[in-house]
Amino acid sequence: MNAIPLNLPDASDLDASTIRPTRTFEICNHLLDDHAALDRFYHENGYLFFRNVLDPQTVVDARDAMLAVAADSFGLVEKGDPVGRWTGKPAEPWSEELPAFIGISGKLVEHPANQDVLAKILGEQACMVPIVQYRLYPPHNPLGIVHQDGFYSPGIRDYRPLWIPLVPCPREVGGLTIAVGEHKKGCVHNVAKPNPFPVPDGVIDPDSWATIDFEPGDLLVVHPDSPHVGTANISDRLRISFDTRVQSAANPSAFSATVTSFTPTTVTLAADDPVVGTVTLTVDKDSYLRPVNRAKREAFETFTAYMKPGMRLVAVREGNRCAMLREGSQP
Repeated sequence: MNAIPLNLPDASDLDASTIRPTRTFEICNHLLDDHAALDRFYHENGYLFFRNVLDPQTVVDARDAMLAVAADSFGLVEKGDPVGRWTGKPAEPWSEELPAFIGISGKLVEHPANQDVLAKILGEQACMVPIVQYRLYPPHNPLGIVHQDGFYSPGIRDYRPLWIPLVPCPREVGGLTIAVGEHKKGCVHNVAKPNPFPVPDGVIDPDSWATIDFEPGDLLVVHPDSPHVGTANISDRLRISFDTRVQSAANPSAFSATVTSFTPTTVTLAADDPVVGTVTLTVDKDSYLRPVNRAKREAFETFTAYMKPGMRLVAVREGNRCAMLREGSQP
């Protein structure tokens, strides 16, 4: 990917509500036992879609756990309703990484049957990147912005973003749409506009957008450079899913850790993963620093002012350099 973002101060922003997917994802199940062909499809099209490949019970368990949070914490559904019909209660702003969600994604992703699938996708044993977003989208929820995951996660190499639906998501419930092949254009975020640096209108081919009717057990793998966005939910039910990422278990670039010490230009971290251990990484002006608020990038020059020993963070390393340091989430 061309890492240089766009700088178009006069450009109009791409409005997700104007996107009309005209293409349908190709099902890639037949590629699972041919990793070379699977990788070629992934790098050519910017996605992989698998139908009914996840262990059914893990999907049901994750669905029920998220429905319990939706009922108990937000009142968005009636307790015990497996369909997830919306109660009509407005969705107040809330974090998609609440402690109530801890363990839901980890149990699904780390199940041996699902690990076998992910190892085929990655080409080696997989482990989770400790960044998860849990989605409980009621009908008529505001749409997000078109974005590329790699733009917001610098430094993570060779990882695979996953989108996992936990309930039936036909077109009226919505799902994810991807601009197929548009990952080859490089970075399409416009840094001339304020955060979140929206994608300009006219940059992405309007005929490239694809989606499908999703079912529980499906798995969508999104290239980090693929522009994508959630589609509208016009049903009477919640859309329930989560996003996470997997990476090499033998050589993880992203890891959860505790800050043990720091200087103006380094941070020492005790990683949860014994493969990583305790490491000291250099920090510089190009490090993407979000250790206090995941929505706000902090300045390198004031690094020592906001760092504290004992902080629980996600680090991304490039050799001995810290590419990113941010709040994380517990899978």
